[in-house]
Amino acid sequence: MTGRGSGAKQKTRRGFYQKAGVVFPVRRIQRHLRGHHLVNHKARVSTTGALYLAAVLEYITAEVLELSGMAAHDNKKKRISPKSIFLAIKSDDEFRQLTQGSIMPHSGNYWGGALLSAGSNSSSGPTAIQPVPGKTVSGQSKGHLNLRKSKTIKGTVSSRKGRKTHQQAPQNQVQAGAQATWISISHPTALPPAMDDEPLPGTVETLSQRTLVSGVQLSVLKADITSVEADCYVNPTSSSVAFAGQVGNRMLAVGGALLHGTIAGELYQHMVIPPCGAVTSPAAGLLAQHIIHCNSPSWTETDSIQKLQQTVTNCLDEVTRLKLTSVAMPSIGSGGNRFPKHTAAQTILRGISTYYKNKPPTDFHVKRIIFVLYDKQSVNVFRTELARLIE
Repeated sequence: MTGRGSGAKQKTRRGFYQKAGVVFPVRRIQRHLRGHHLVNHKARVSTTGALYLAAVLEYITAEVLELSGMAAHDNKKKRISPKSIFLAIKSDDEFRQLTQGSIMPHSGNYWGGALLSAGSNSSSGPTAIQPVPGKTVSGQSKGHLNLRKSKTIKGTVSSRKGRKTHQQAPQNQVQAGAQATWISISHPTALPPAMDDEPLPGTVETLSQRTLVSGVQLSVLKADITSVEADCYVNPTSSSVAFAGQVGNRMLAVGGALLHGTIAGELYQHMVIPPCGAVTSPAAGLLAQHIIHCNSPSWTETDSIQKLQQTVTNCLDEVTRLKLTSVAMPSIGSGGNRFPKHTAAQTILRGISTYYKNKPPTDFHVKRIIFVLYDKQSVNVFRTELARLIE
């Protein structure tokens, strides 16, 4: 019945931003845009433009809050402070470029490589101060040089009264007449662009590297995994010791009959790899000595991220048990197991960092872990996640 006394449900008034599905107020942003001195009511600001700007601001805010929470958690803080936000922005390559030249109050100072280990040889860390090639520079404290323009130090200097006195430049500065340009960069340098085509067999291209606090060096290579010299290779597979995936097929193609005969024995034919487990076999016919076969989870499984991190931990346990010094691995899980590439990269890097962070240096011998990739998207994802990794 629809009489006068029927309690019809009244519709609540919804704002424009609520209808659009964003949290940030679109009308307020549009009002500020129209009142800006650059617009000055002479140009029209459409509602869709303000809506797009509100969505972008909301997305950037969510990303910064996520990174800030991770930074606060890694620094064992219960609250997100301006310092946490500052460290999160400086740890991300894109946000660092976006906020370049801006000042964040109450956030403290950021000393170049504060988030990286001392003595890191990473290309994603602070750039070393270098003189122009061909010039003689010695004896200077590099931490105090920050000259943006070139200066010429000559043997003739002027006194306060205007008289010219000939004085030789000290040897610990710059030779007379020499011209040196000093550049101090506190943010990561631009990485070389990744190639669109797949790497040729036998070619190895190092794109990025970084040294963790534990002393383990992480490198991103675009190459054929069989062309990389390492103590062992990681082969993502299923519950059996097989070379079924793309990485395994390449290993079997290079290893040939020697590698096939090694796993054709009774020991490996009936071996079952448990979920998230890892087993080791000889790498006959390859540059490596061992192959670690891991049973990585699928993206559709429950707690797939935790299982992938456990798989990485089990692989590193095998490396520690064999006392190996170098490991070459692909992007585990992002192939046939359908993990998103950025999720797989984040999980693998976080698992490696946590594993060696909780171990004393005397318990492991590994010095270098190499991520061998072949496609442009995986290369870009690993380079980005390696640069923003917070220990």
